[in-house]
Amino acid sequence: MRRFGISIYGVSRKIRTGELSPVRAFERICEMGAEVVELVPFGFNLVETPELKSEFKAASARMGVPIGNYSLNANFLMLSDEAYANELLRVKKHIDMVSDMEIPTIRVDSAAFSRPMCENTMEKFQSELPIIVNTYEQICDYAKPLGVTVLLENHGFHANGSERVRQILTSVKRDNWGHQLDVGNYTCVDDIPEIAVKKMISFAKTIHMKDFYLRPPHRDPGGSEDFNCEDSWFRSVNGTFLRGSILAQGDIDIWDVMRTIKTSSFDGDIYLEYEGMEECEYGTHLSFANMKRIYNEV
Repeated sequence: MRRFGISIYGVSRKIRTGELSPVRAFERICEMGAEVVELVPFGFNLVETPELKSEFKAASARMGVPIGNYSLNANFLMLSDEAYANELLRVKKHIDMVSDMEIPTIRVDSAAFSRPMCENTMEKFQSELPIIVNTYEQICDYAKPLGVTVLLENHGFHANGSERVRQILTSVKRDNWGHQLDVGNYTCVDDIPEIAVKKMISFAKTIHMKDFYLRPPHRDPGGSEDFNCEDSWFRSVNGTFLRGSILAQGDIDIWDVMRTIKTSSFDGDIYLEYEGMEECEYGTHLSFANMKRIYNEV
């Protein structure tokens, strides 16, 4: 059954500044009408502060809203053997925590978000694909007896784009494995979201709805900052200027994307992930309302 949810990432800047506690942030997005919540550990760490686990579980029961997914940044590439082993151990600790909290899915990255752009070539991707596939199979094998499904998101500037993500998804041969489809992130590698969603919807187990303003390289809007996708404009792999927006106010045709989702066989959770520069509670609330409205309109 499709549920409309909100990622706590959308209000994470208030968690980091201390304006909202992690649990109060959870309550706020439940009050906005979320039917399911995604946890993203920005401003809190459930492994290092295990008492937060019981607080989140209590808040979930109190609000009547389940935690459906946990998204974790990770990097397994361009590392020494020791660093790779340490990163794998770190991810496994988060999987243990996810299982303990009875969260069914975890998104795990394979490449660092701030990886140098010159290292994001197709040749580099092909050379690193065996490491990516082997790592995800190890992670899936660890997560399976714990009842957790591992998700690959099209995220960042390397393991992103419909063709690369499709190659990873079809190369990993595990049944507790799937795709977290992020509508907006395709723009980071200059994929056209409206087309990419049509190509990738059949792989999706969860969806992030996200919108961006797009400006070509010759129209510098000023104030851009590399790898800062929250507080400024930033650039795609080919130099397009990007800035997160309130959903349906940016340049992605959210109506076309929603029509693709609605007419597909997808039956999972659809999360609003707000990444704009407006006040984050306002931006999240309006974006979530737009997401539900447009789904009903198409």
